Amino acid sequence: MSVSRRCRLRLAKRWTGPLIDLLLQRPARFSEIHAALPALSKRVLTDRLGELQGVGLVEREVAPGPPVAVTYRLTERGTGLGPAMDALRAWAGAPVDDEGKLLPHSAAEESAAV
Repeated sequence: MSVSRRCRLRLAKRWTGPLIDLLLQRPARFSEIHAALPALSKRVLTDRLGELQGVGLVEREVAPGPPVAVTYRLTERGTGLGPAMDALRAWAGAPVDDEGKLLPHSAAEESAAV
């Protein structure tokens, strides 16, 4: 199976979109990802991160400890999904500025709280 096809199959799985969207904001540790997506079980999170690593969208960086720190970040190929995720957010009605550009996540959260 081609890498492109494997990638499409991984992107279609549940929780992959929110996981990629979270990693587009910044690299994160496993516990931070799980805290941000509490309905996502640790087992499924582990599976999704492994699958995304397998198709070259996510990389796992291990910093020697103690304690050992593992950080997940999108690869260059993974960050290429940013425009597609922006388009999905716009389609779903995410907040935009006066020029119609999507607000960054933090600004969008602040405007929603007001």
